[in-house]
Amino acid sequence: MLMSFTASSAAESFASWIDGSWRESDTRYPALNPATGQPFTNLAAASTQDVDIAVASAGAAFRKTRGARPATRAGWCRSAAQALLASHEELAEVLSTEHGKPVAEARGEILFAVRGLEMAAESVLALGGELPQVDDPNKRVIVRREGLGVWAVVTPWNFPVNIPVEYIGPALASGNAVVWKPAPTTAVVAAKFREILLTADFPQELLQLVITNEVEVASHLVTHPEIVAVGFTGGSGTGQSIAKSAWDKKLLLELGGNSPVVVLGDADLETAAAAISNAAFWNAGQVCSAAGKVLVAASCADELAQLLAKRADDTVVGSPLDPDVTMGPVHLESGIVRYERLIADARERGATVVTGGERIAEKGGFFFRPTVLTSVGRDAAVFSEETFGPVASLTVFDDEEDMIVAANAGDFGLVGSLFTTDLSKGFQLGERIDCGLVVVNDTTNYWEYSLPFGGAAGRHSGRGRLGGRWVIDEFSQVKTLAIDVR
Repeated sequence: MLMSFTASSAAESFASWIDGSWRESDTRYPALNPATGQPFTNLAAASTQDVDIAVASAGAAFRKTRGARPATRAGWCRSAAQALLASHEELAEVLSTEHGKPVAEARGEILFAVRGLEMAAESVLALGGELPQVDDPNKRVIVRREGLGVWAVVTPWNFPVNIPVEYIGPALASGNAVVWKPAPTTAVVAAKFREILLTADFPQELLQLVITNEVEVASHLVTHPEIVAVGFTGGSGTGQSIAKSAWDKKLLLELGGNSPVVVLGDADLETAAAAISNAAFWNAGQVCSAAGKVLVAASCADELAQLLAKRADDTVVGSPLDPDVTMGPVHLESGIVRYERLIADARERGATVVTGGERIAEKGGFFFRPTVLTSVGRDAAVFSEETFGPVASLTVFDDEEDMIVAANAGDFGLVGSLFTTDLSKGFQLGERIDCGLVVVNDTTNYWEYSLPFGGAAGRHSGRGRLGGRWVIDEFSQVKTLAIDVR
C-alpha cells in the first residue's frame, strides 16, 4: 500500500504500481534528501518477475484499447492534465524535498508538465491520414498512423515529472502502453505522480510503474521480448548501452550535451549574462541543455566574467523549501566529486576561478557554490565533458571562425546558443552550429512543447525528437491498408 509522504515511520515505503495495484517488496532502499544527505523514507524495489507482470499487463491493456479513436485518447491526456493540475502543490513539495530544486522551480516544472499533457492531446488530434493515388484502378489505399505497442520508458532524476510526461503524454495519445521506470533517486516523486494519475479518466493499466535501483531489473525491462520500443533520457554512455542491447526495438534517445554558447564582441553583455547564468545555475545546472562551454570574444571576456560572477554571488543557495532560495543542493553527492575534479583540472591547465568552485560544507547536504571559470583551455576536461552542475566555463577567442569551429568540436550536439546584436550574423552563424536546437540571444534552456527537441545526427546526444507533432511521429507507425473494391 502506498503510504503518505508526510509519514516518517521506518516501515514506510513507496512501491511500484503494477497490474492494477501497489506492489510491495522485501527488498528496499532508502530515498535521500539532498539538502540533508539523510534518508527520509524507503522504496520497495521491483524484481525481474515484477517487470514480466507489468509488461504483460500493459500488453493486455494495449490490445484492449488499440481501437480507441484519437479524440478518446486526447481525452485521456486532458484528464491526466487536470488531475496533475489539481494536485500540483502537493507534488511540488515532494519533488523539492526528494530532488533538491527550489519549490518554485518544482512548481514550475509540474505546471509545464500539465501543458505537456495538453499538448499531447492537441498534437494527436492534428494528425491526418492520406489516400495516395495508385496505378491499380481496383484499389483504394489508406495510409494512417497507429500505436506501436508497449514502450519501456526510462527517465532521469533532473526533471522527474516533466521528462516522464514528454514520453507518457505522446505515448498514450498515440495509442501505446507504457512501462515506466523512473530514476531510483526520484522514485518517491514518481510514485506520488502515479498516485495522482489514478484519479484521471484513462485505462490505468496502460501506465505501469516499475521502481528499482537494480541495473539487472532495468536491463530486463528494456530488452524484454514484448517491449517494442524504448524511450530513454539520460547519460550518453547509458544510452549507447541501451542502443546495443535493445537494437531490435524502436529507440527514442535523448542523451547528453555540452552546450556551446558563442558570445560575439558586439553582443549585449547584460542579456548574455542573464541568459548564461540561467543556463548554468537554473536547476543547479543539472540540465542536458545547460551552458557547457562559453566561447567569448577577447574584447568582452573580462566584463562578461564579472557580470556572471555577480549573478553567481547573488544566487541564494539554501533549503529548497525556503521560498527565498533560488538554488538548492545538487541532487547527488557524486556530482560534487565531479565538479571538484573538473575545476581542479581546469585550474591546472591555466583557468582562473572567478567565484565559487567549492562545496558549501557548513550547510550540510549536497550544496555547491555557483561557479564561474575563465581562461579555460581547450585541453581542459570541462571544455569537452558534460558538467551537469552549477559551473559557467569561459574560453576566450580572438577569431569568430575559430569560435564556430570550437562550438562544433566534441561529441555532443544537443543545444547551442549565440549572442550578437547583428541578427543577420546570428542567422548565418547559428545555421553553422551543429546542434539540434540553436537559440540566438537567449538561454540554451529555452524549449517549448510545440518544438522538436533532440540531438544532431552523428553525435552522442541521441536520436529522434521529442515535442509537438514530431514526437507523435516517434510514438506511432505508418500502417498502409489497401482495399480491393471489385
